[in-house]
Parts: sequence; C-alpha cells; structure tokens
Amino acid sequence: MTKSQKWVSFLILSMTCGVIYQVAYIRFVFLGPTARALDVSSQDYANIISVFGIVAMVMYFFGGWFADRLSPKFLVVTALAVTGIADLYLGTVPGYWGILAAHVVMAVAGMGLYWSALVKAIGMLGDSSEQGRLFGFLEGVRGVTSTVVGFVGTAVVAASVAEAAGVLWLIRLYGILCFVYAALVWLFVKGDDRRLAGLGSSTVTLRQLWRAARNRYTWLIGGTVMLMYCFYTTLGYFSPLLEHRYGMAAALVGVIGVVRTYVFQFVAGPAGGVVVDKVTRSTPRFLRWMFAGCALIALSFLVLPRDSAFKWVALALMFALCLLVFASRGVYWAQVGEAGIHPDERGGVIGLASGIAYLPDAFLPTLSAWWIGDPSATPAVPEQGGGYTALFLFLLAVALLGLGLTTLTDRTRRRELAARAAPAGAEAAPLAA
Repeated sequence: MTKSQKWVSFLILSMTCGVIYQVAYIRFVFLGPTARALDVSSQDYANIISVFGIVAMVMYFFGGWFADRLSPKFLVVTALAVTGIADLYLGTVPGYWGILAAHVVMAVAGMGLYWSALVKAIGMLGDSSEQGRLFGFLEGVRGVTSTVVGFVGTAVVAASVAEAAGVLWLIRLYGILCFVYAALVWLFVKGDDRRLAGLGSSTVTLRQLWRAARNRYTWLIGGTVMLMYCFYTTLGYFSPLLEHRYGMAAALVGVIGVVRTYVFQFVAGPAGGVVVDKVTRSTPRFLRWMFAGCALIALSFLVLPRDSAFKWVALALMFALCLLVFASRGVYWAQVGEAGIHPDERGGVIGLASGIAYLPDAFLPTLSAWWIGDPSATPAVPEQGGGYTALFLFLLAVALLGLGLTTLTDRTRRRELAARAAPAGAEAAPLAA
C-alpha cells in the first residue's frame, strides 16, 4: 500500500464514522421534530431509543467476534449499506413497529458489524508507533465530518416549509450518504493483511469477562463512565428546554444542537487530554473536577427561572456543561492504562466496563421523556413526572456520585502504588484529601 493509498483509506474510513450514526442519534439535534416527523409521541420515540440502546449494548460484545471472522472492509461496507436501507425505510414513516425494527437494525449494523471492524481497519493502516496518531485523527475527522453534515442537515430542515417534513428529507439524505460512503470504501480503501494479522483477536471471551468481573477497576471505571454518560445521554433534552421553556427560535435551537453535539466533540476532547497530561496527571482526578463542574451546572439549572429573560444564561450553562462532558469523553477510557491492568485482561475489562458504561442508553431516554412529557405543551400544562426539575435533580445526584467514585478510584490507585513501593523501601505518600 502506498502512502497516498493509506491516507485516502484513512480519510474515507474516518468520514464514514460521521455519517453512519447520524439517524440513530438524530435526537441530539432534532428531538421533538423527529418524533413528529415519524408520527409517534415523544414517549413512544423515547421507548424506541431505549430499545436501540439495549440492542447496541449487547452488540458491542459481538462486534469483536464478527471482526475476527470477516474482512473489516466487507463489514464496514455491509454496515453502511444496511444502515442506508434502514434510514430510507425510516423515511417512509412505517409506523411504530417499523420504526422500532429500523432502530434495531441500525444498532446491529452500527455496533455489531461496524465499530470493531472500523477499529481493525484503522489499526491496520499503521504500525505500533502510529496507532495513537491514527486514532487521534480518527476522532478529529469524525468530529469535522459530523459538524459539516450536521450544519447541512440544519439548513435542510430550516429550508423546509414544515420542520417535520424537513427532518424526513434529512433522514433520507443520510441514508443516501451511507450508500455513497459504502461505495467509496469498496472502491478506494486498501488493506494490509500482514498488519491486520498482527492486530490479534478482538473477541472478548467468557473467561475474560469472568476475570474482569473480579477486577475492582472494572466496576470503578465502568461506573464512572456510566455516570458521565448520563449527562451525555440527556443533552438532547436541552433543545426542547431552550425552545419551549426559554423561548429560543426553533432554527437557532437546531444550530445550537449541531454545535452542542459535534463541535464540542473535536474541541473539548483534545483539550481534556492536554489537561490530564500536563496538569492533573491523573484521569480520575481530572474527572473529579468535571463532575464537580457538572454538579454546579445542574444546581444552577435547578434555581434558574425558566423564563425567556434568562435564555442566554441557560445557553451559556448548557455550553459549559458540553465542554465538561466532551472533555471527559475524550479521556475516561485512559483510566484502563493508568490503573496498570495487565494487557491480557484489558479486553475483558473494557468489554464489561463498556456494558456498564452505556447502560443509560437503555433506560434514560424513556425516563427523561416521562419526566418532561410533551415539550411543546404550554407551561400552563403541568409537566408529568416532575418535569425538568426531576431531570436536573437526577443529574445533580449523578454528579455527586461521580465525585465519590472518582475519589475512590484515585485513592485505590494511590494505595496500590504505595503498597508496591513499600517493599523497595519507599515511603508511602499520604493520601490526598
């Protein structure tokens, strides 16, 4: 493979990452309009999203099995094509059960067929000294692609006479893009069988999972990521909050949704990594700062009056929260390396911790929709389940739990290092308060 073939392959593969998940996670930008476009209630749409989350969580465990047995290029092309079919089918508004089936298919394709195959496909483009740069640039290209596609989508919706009709055209457009990228991958992506063989197995065995279950860091890391992921999962519900409680224009809310979901992805992630490396020198310590900031913002939303006079304050708070959440997402899996987990056990720890970490996708959309009810209802109609007050109380509790868990992770690691140093005559350092 020539150098130009390598970077063309890398660029195309990275860009697919910014396309394949667009419809599955369209709620982060267009929550209410998507439910109306698909002709389902907000609660029914939330239930469908939760089923998607459950299937996606299960598929993460099977992705490695597929990637070990089939060509990564074939799997990526298949996943894109299947997702494109599901997107176009969804654009026909097939009713509740059809929408549910489409989301199940997207979860199987995106997490079962695509993700592990993409990781292998990217990994075989470079030797061991290039892996960090390859995956770092992967996230950057993914973020840029998602941002560009997101702004195009916002323009499509804004240009439509009816917002719901615009969302349907957008879903169809994303489906077509999936087919375009499937063709580009098939025609232009090259592989290196020698490097692919050197990457080893991606399958997580039952034995690895059993060993991971007995490792305390599996639960500490998985729990920490799960708590921060609660904030990420609920970010989509800030759009109806800004529009229907703080009076922001729907078109502006769409642009804000793209910035919130994609721009912070490639801005805050690298910034978080720099702060961990240069300032805190500890991921749990950094995450403790992030949880403290999230707790303060959740408390601020609890006391901030839901009135149009405070809409810019609400927007500033939401952007501050996005900065904290995406800075955390960029580094929280670095805890696996910092904890000194043996390489033979890392696959099991990451696999089981991922199952714990992404649990919010299985229940939080349904719960959040029940809390806030119909976001387009007038304020005179009482919000069911406690409304946004219940949501922010939940997030405040999550942030406080995250503070405790990151403190425990940090102290556990310090004790281990002190215990290892003691036999060599080193004096154990006092634990941080």
